[in-house]
Amino acid sequence: MVRGKEKSNASLRRDPSWKYSVQVDIGGAEKTYVYLKCNFCDKVVKGGVTRMKEHLSGSHKNVAPCANVPDKVKEEICAYMKKSITAKHLQQEQFDDRVEHGSYYGSESGKGSSSTIHSRGARGPMDQYMVNPGEDRGQTQMMPAAGTREGRRQVCLDIGRFFFENVIPFNVATSPAYFNMLRSVGLYGRGLKAPSMYELRTWILKEELHNTEQSIEEIKRTWSETGVTIMSDGWSDMKSRSLINILVNNPYGTVFLRSVEASDEVKNADFLFNLLDGVVEEIGEQLVVQVVTDNASAYKAASHMLMEKRKHLYWTPCAAHCIDLILEQLGDLPQHKNALSKAKKITKFIYNHSWVLSLMRKFSKKEIIRPAATRFATSYLTLQSILDVRQPLEAMFTSTQWLNSAWGKKPEGKEVRRHILNDKFWATVTYAILSTRPLVQVLRLVDAEKKPAMGFIYNAMDEAKELIAHNLGGEEASYREIWDIIDARWEVQLHRHLHAAAYYLNPQFQYSKRKSSNPEVKLGLYHCMERLIPDLTEGFFGLHAAKSTIAKRSPVEWWIQFGDSTPELQSFAVRVLGLTCSSSGCERNWSTYSQVQTKRRNRLSTLRMNSLVYIMHNKRLRDRRLRNKGLKDDEDPLVCEDVASDNEWFIDDETDLPLSDLQLEDLSVNVLRGEADQGGVSTSATPHTSTSSAAKGKRKMGIIEDDEDLNFIDTIGEEDSLEDPFSDGT
Repeated sequence: MVRGKEKSNASLRRDPSWKYSVQVDIGGAEKTYVYLKCNFCDKVVKGGVTRMKEHLSGSHKNVAPCANVPDKVKEEICAYMKKSITAKHLQQEQFDDRVEHGSYYGSESGKGSSSTIHSRGARGPMDQYMVNPGEDRGQTQMMPAAGTREGRRQVCLDIGRFFFENVIPFNVATSPAYFNMLRSVGLYGRGLKAPSMYELRTWILKEELHNTEQSIEEIKRTWSETGVTIMSDGWSDMKSRSLINILVNNPYGTVFLRSVEASDEVKNADFLFNLLDGVVEEIGEQLVVQVVTDNASAYKAASHMLMEKRKHLYWTPCAAHCIDLILEQLGDLPQHKNALSKAKKITKFIYNHSWVLSLMRKFSKKEIIRPAATRFATSYLTLQSILDVRQPLEAMFTSTQWLNSAWGKKPEGKEVRRHILNDKFWATVTYAILSTRPLVQVLRLVDAEKKPAMGFIYNAMDEAKELIAHNLGGEEASYREIWDIIDARWEVQLHRHLHAAAYYLNPQFQYSKRKSSNPEVKLGLYHCMERLIPDLTEGFFGLHAAKSTIAKRSPVEWWIQFGDSTPELQSFAVRVLGLTCSSSGCERNWSTYSQVQTKRRNRLSTLRMNSLVYIMHNKRLRDRRLRNKGLKDDEDPLVCEDVASDNEWFIDDETDLPLSDLQLEDLSVNVLRGEADQGGVSTSATPHTSTSSAAKGKRKMGIIEDDEDLNFIDTIGEEDSLEDPFSDGT
């Protein structure tokens, strides 16, 4: 049974049961099931064409037989079922043969048939000396015993072959779920029947969905205490479908709610307003403190409509998006553009020639490229990284190894060497870093999830401007142009009353001698109090005993601990200080969708695809929360573990040599980790950059779990077209 989904392709209805039954849709607007009704007895059969065949054949299996079916029809159905069973057995034998000849451990020469895998009993040290009836004694004695070095080697080869044949990225082996899977298989022992494709996409997926929902219930229970932020962001997937991600955030974590397909909608203010308003209604207006989106005009208009209807919430633009736009505008300044263009030439030259990359790694113990959460953060973090290795780069390009090499005599090699040894280049790099590093620090603050950033962003932006002025000598002429760019975004687009109110409520600033006296701080506070506190009857307080903990606790924890005497104000402070400033969690969902909706899996139903994304994204959000709890102060939350395969800092724009998905994946993972052949990527392996805008910057993972690429018989076949993917088969 599937939701109202008809298959019009005649080739999918070769089963003779279709001739003797009609399709019946049962359900309402929200959920519709498709059943079959017998033409002879009018019985409605639940369970698809498989159960209809059992009904017509009179097998008495799973369904009552038809009393009115003609003998000719009954014989036809029985013959078809027998033929189908024979074909399934034949293909299963072929599959077992492929398993036998493709296995290292437990197959011929120590390789048994697939039936050996299903033999009963747990394997112990005596098993290597025991022989089952009818089993070749010499064959069993040659199989390495469990726990031996040779036994482990053969098992690892089998695991490796599974990765290679199914184009699974190597870094999947770092997943905790990978270790859990192998541990569970080992603890189960011999005789484990591997889950089928049908089991994976039905009851196993359903159970994991249920477990995911249970795991996020703990976070949902805290929503009434802290209030929540609704985060929304739109994008297009591989099939050019327009999708809008909806996430909910509070200090205890972020929950992925859903992705809404909006391909058939005009994404104007009315549509976005109705969408966001519906989400607010679903969560509860009393719980929602703010809605965070990007600053697109349609979102901005929709959010003003939302604030007009919902009197006790705010809309704020995504701080990470606004700061990234500031960095983009700064990148267009002449000195910045000069530094960035030459730095990109250097990184592209080094990372596109394996010998040069290997030589660089001999002189420098750190990588140059530092992939970050945003494009322009990557640019300035990479500039900083290049500056950090200035001396090793200069030593490399003046070494005899370089001067005697073929690359040292080529025009492009000479040009890069000229840049590296030019003090003016390093001066522009230093200028670009000094004028942007404080803003990158603010971006680092709002993008991190270790603690809510709302109580810090107001002060962080003021300090960033002052630090930029100080870095550039303190003369207004030197920093005025940069300040104007910042103010145009901060004052006009980003700054909101919530930022000022959160600054005032943050005890770290409330007790500081440098507390701002700007009138906009109190204005923001009073505006937020009026909007967020329905009945304010209590005033401010000061607690001397709490002063010693203001730097040790987050602002939210401080108010929860010391604000009991003023519960209304405490609730207000916790709701404001616990807010996020960014919707970057929505953007991180892009990579999740790109893994689920690959070309090989583009036949996944919407329900199944949404379930996979719901499970995967909430699992990643939970893992991210756990990592952030242990994040050290010197670890950078902006830096990503892997670089995108089309990163502009090592892909040459003129190169037009396409790579396979597997090569792109190896390039993405290995370039930064120093695992590429000969220490780098050769020129002939330069990725093609003409990817679609939806796929740019997203890593592709060719995991085969779809309904299309099957190497053996689909035991569900045509019947699966009518079965509910979450049905338990009853």
